[in-house]
Order: sequence, then C-alpha cells, then structure tokens
Amino acid sequence: MVIVVFDADREWYIQGRVYANIIESVPAGMLQDDDLELHMWPARAMGLLRLPGMEPDRAERIAAALTEGAARRLRTIDQSDTELVTFYEGLREIAARHA
Repeated sequence: MVIVVFDADREWYIQGRVYANIIESVPAGMLQDDDLELHMWPARAMGLLRLPGMEPDRAERIAAALTEGAARRLRTIDQSDTELVTFYEGLREIAARHA
C-alpha cells in the first residue's frame, strides 16, 4: 500500500499491485530517474508519497504520470469491475488537478 498525499485535503491509498500496474502504464520518458520507481518496494508494505514536500516540478511530473497511468489502466481493465473503474477514475481526476 502506498499513500499519495496530493495536498492537505487530499490523499489516495493505492494497493501495491495496482500501484505497480500504474507505473507500468506510464509512457516512456514521462518520468525522470526514479520518480515513482523509488516507491515500488515501500508500496509492497506501506509507503508514503508526499507530493507537497517535493520540488514543484517533480511533484507535477509525478501527478501527471499518475494521471496518465490511471487513464491507460482504465482502457485495459474489465469495465464491469465497477469498484476498480471508480478507483482509477477517482485517482485520474485527483492527480490531474495537481499535474
């Protein structure tokens, strides 16, 4: 599980497997160095990704990557799984506000 803190009022809890799927769905070149990969191992236990404490460019890049990764996952998942669809739609919407 990784908790992504977008701002003082908004955080999103992402299961480790789902987080890995999002990272795999981010287009090549969208992220630099280890923007999200750094948080892969902690996500398998419990991690915290606090965007407000990062450099603004990096936080925006990560939010944009989460937006794109969630959007791409939405195109590949079973649309009848309404719980998962709702999760990805919510993450995409919140991340887009911070990208």
